Amino acid sequence: MIIRFAHEKDLQDVLEVERLSFPSHKQWDYYDFKAALRDIFFITDCDGKIVGFIIACIYEGENRAVITRVAVAPEYRGRGIATRMIEIVIDYLRDMNMSEVILDVEIVKRGAISLYEKIGFEAKGIAHSDNEEEENFLTMAIKLKRYGRATG
Repeated sequence: MIIRFAHEKDLQDVLEVERLSFPSHKQWDYYDFKAALRDIFFITDCDGKIVGFIIACIYEGENRAVITRVAVAPEYRGRGIATRMIEIVIDYLRDMNMSEVILDVEIVKRGAISLYEKIGFEAKGIAHSDNEEEENFLTMAIKLKRYGRATG
């Protein structure tokens, strides 16, 4: 398993993971992902096949970031791929001196909520959708601490 930055040549494969992971009315399109290449966008490659991705962006001037998208192809779930991608993004953001990472997860996605809690995210509140057909979201956050470096 290799986790690396995404490139434009990866987007068709990313779109397939997206198609397999989200209902059609909630899917991002090619241009959404192309725009995300300017953000923090990692993909997971297993034996030459893209099987997952994670996207995060930084709130300019606020010293915090938001994870906007995480997906792993169904046949690769349960192998720790999402956990590893999230840990890598958190480490990357910590190295950028970010103090907090937030994300929203649909309240009905208990497995995802459990995963985020195991990593250290804590529930901060519920975001209610204006659309009755859409789920409400749980906002979760993790505080990032800089690791001290030994001197002398």
